[in-house]
Amino acid sequence: MSDQVYEPSKGQSAPGQAQSVIRIKPSLVPFAWKGLVVFLLGLVILGVGFVFALPVPIGGSVLMLAGLGLMGLGLLGLLIGGIRRNAFTYLITGTDVVVQKQLLSRSVRRIPFSSISDVQVSQSVIGRLAGYGDIVPVTKSGYGLVRGVEPGENLVAEMTDVPNPDKVAEIIMSRIRRSP
Repeated sequence: MSDQVYEPSKGQSAPGQAQSVIRIKPSLVPFAWKGLVVFLLGLVILGVGFVFALPVPIGGSVLMLAGLGLMGLGLLGLLIGGIRRNAFTYLITGTDVVVQKQLLSRSVRRIPFSSISDVQVSQSVIGRLAGYGDIVPVTKSGYGLVRGVEPGENLVAEMTDVPNPDKVAEIIMSRIRRSP
């Protein structure tokens, strides 16, 4: 599934017809960057191990083994990052925003456009550089800005690590304005 966000072509849905669904997957960058860094570090150590393997057989082989180990951990990190990323799906339908999470368990949160009053977009420095950010549809009651009481508990319908978050927020707001 692509990281790209798209708006269905104009004229695809006539007035009165249901609008098509926009499906968004989170950006891979925040999920996999640590694994990539560890893999690259292992690659560098492996290269240094090859250089030192000629004059010092024991020291070079230890470095090569450490490099291979780090490369393996890096690949494992990339794999886990990809699996975690694919656990999230965000849908923008003609009537609501849907946040789905399904890995071992499954949860679905729907927020109808009629109850959304604003869309909050936030991006970290790295998120701005890599083109991803978080979107929180804020309801008229203020729900959407409330966090859970336990660390890591998330009670909001937050769309995390969304590619092109400003564009997605604009799509949501335009659909809110068009909804009855």
